[in-house]
Amino acid sequence: MAAPITHITLTEKIFNKFFKNKKRKDFFIGTLFPDIRYLKVIGRDKTHYGGLSIADLKNDESFLAGVKFHSILDNARENFMIGNDIYSLCPKSKYITQSLKIFEDKIFYQHITDWSIYINYFNEILQAERDYGITEKNLEKWHSLLQQYFQNQLDKDAVKNFTIGIGFTKEISDEINNNITIMRANKKIIEILKNLYKNFDSLIT
Repeated sequence: MAAPITHITLTEKIFNKFFKNKKRKDFFIGTLFPDIRYLKVIGRDKTHYGGLSIADLKNDESFLAGVKFHSILDNARENFMIGNDIYSLCPKSKYITQSLKIFEDKIFYQHITDWSIYINYFNEILQAERDYGITEKNLEKWHSLLQQYFQNQLDKDAVKNFTIGIGFTKEISDEINNNITIMRANKKIIEILKNLYKNFDSLIT
């Protein structure tokens, strides 16, 4: 249940180790595709999988392998968060899970040195995306939201634009930004997030 930048960053960290035979662009577009569900254009059950391992993706084409890896990453990340009791360190909020995801993105953003590579990936809509029956307009909206989100280091306006873009209200967006401000001052939360990045390879094998 990670947010887009965390998905890109953690996937980039392990891509050459596990997926060097896949097409990078198709794989990365695929690994972000499942969360287009936030636009209320497809059900979660159509894009998320349970009980998968890396080996299960070996024979899948690149886009589908990316779609499936999304769930592997989500599950590994959530197990790590629960195992480290991170939610007990976070401010009390109905939207703390969303807030933590965006805060992770802010922490992990620096691990990619050239975000223009990923921004350019989303200039193209793949036929494999269209095959899910989502309208071209909504596919374009999803790609555009991601491109805008990747363009800077997630200041409050960027967070607001993205969260409102995927359906949250301005009030919820403001609460998410306030939660992030609080979490930024907690060194233990930051340490856990850094350990997620450091140890991610071992969490998915």
